Amino acid sequence: MDLEQIVQRILLVRRDLTREEVLKKIYEKKRSAEGYFLDEVAARIVAFELGVEIPKDETETSWTELSIENLVSGLNDVTVTGRVIIVYPVQTFSRPDLTEGKVARLLIADKTGTLKTVLWDDKVSLIEDEKIASGQIIRVLHGYAREGLDGKPELHVGTRGEIQISPPDLVESEYPPITSFMENINAITGKHKKTNIFGTVQRVYPASEFKRANGTHGKVRRLQLRDETGQIAVVFWNQRVDGLGDVETGDYLRIMNARVKELAGGLVELHVEKATQIEKVTEKLPSFEQKRRQTIADIKEEGGPFTIEATVVSNPELREVTTSQNEKVKVTSLSVSDTTGKIGVSLWREHAEFARNLSSGTRILFKNIYAKRGFADQLELTTRTSTKIKILSSSK
Repeated sequence: MDLEQIVQRILLVRRDLTREEVLKKIYEKKRSAEGYFLDEVAARIVAFELGVEIPKDETETSWTELSIENLVSGLNDVTVTGRVIIVYPVQTFSRPDLTEGKVARLLIADKTGTLKTVLWDDKVSLIEDEKIASGQIIRVLHGYAREGLDGKPELHVGTRGEIQISPPDLVESEYPPITSFMENINAITGKHKKTNIFGTVQRVYPASEFKRANGTHGKVRRLQLRDETGQIAVVFWNQRVDGLGDVETGDYLRIMNARVKELAGGLVELHVEKATQIEKVTEKLPSFEQKRRQTIADIKEEGGPFTIEATVVSNPELREVTTSQNEKVKVTSLSVSDTTGKIGVSLWREHAEFARNLSSGTRILFKNIYAKRGFADQLELTTRTSTKIKILSSSK
């Protein structure tokens, strides 16, 4: 269906709306996506939000790629490209007809956010055969979006879906590296449920066996991991003990989706469980800050993600705004500078609350922050859900 056909379908079902109102909603939807939507895609999303079903034209063979932040539950036949961050274990289940099914999950990311991706049945073989691994960029075609248990959209890949691994037309630098999803060890607190870290093995303790209350036996093994900010204990349980292999002091490990356990006195340790991903890296990777840090003068066009170290030079201004989806959100505006220049920053939602207490002279590190055109077509920095903010020094 083209734009006009979709508009007519909406007006046929929603007789309470005028043509002008429908077109306005479509325009606002397209504008909110900063031009990433074609007219037809924006119209289909508006139709879904209005409860109007748009039948698929089986003669259509073209596809439109969506960024992760623009994916909404209920869309069918969508295409999304992202870097694989975490590969979760394959699970099996029984169908009502007693046949066995398989499902596997991935966490992928593009420059706009992260997305849980669910692979069903024959697509699971891509993980079982280790054809999909962390760090790769994949393109999912003919997927469908459904609401997950956390209320956020998930992308499902069923029988009709396709997965392209390392598509030849992609630009590697347009997708955030895995390092941008890693935590510094000294930043991990009891508020974290799961975390991803990279570090050097400082000490490996022998494995030990224990007896459970039910009479069965288990295994546990510990090691100490360090990065440039601190060190932390990592605990391996049961089958993950054998899977650890011949790790030695000095090895570099990347640990994804480890559970954080808070101990007495505010200390924390990591627990490696079934869904945790462990990878031995052959050489030390540069820290995210070292690898991707830019100066303000380096930001010449829209895009990102960037890592910027700068000083607050204006007192924050907190206000509430209404988005094109009629959502009321908080945003804090301020200006920062470094030795190369000055730029405005808009901090949204939870970042707005954090920034409202900053003061002029505070030194800050922004990770995963993006540049966009704002008032008078001037470049400004803006936060997204993946943005992290660290205070390096206070003005007080």
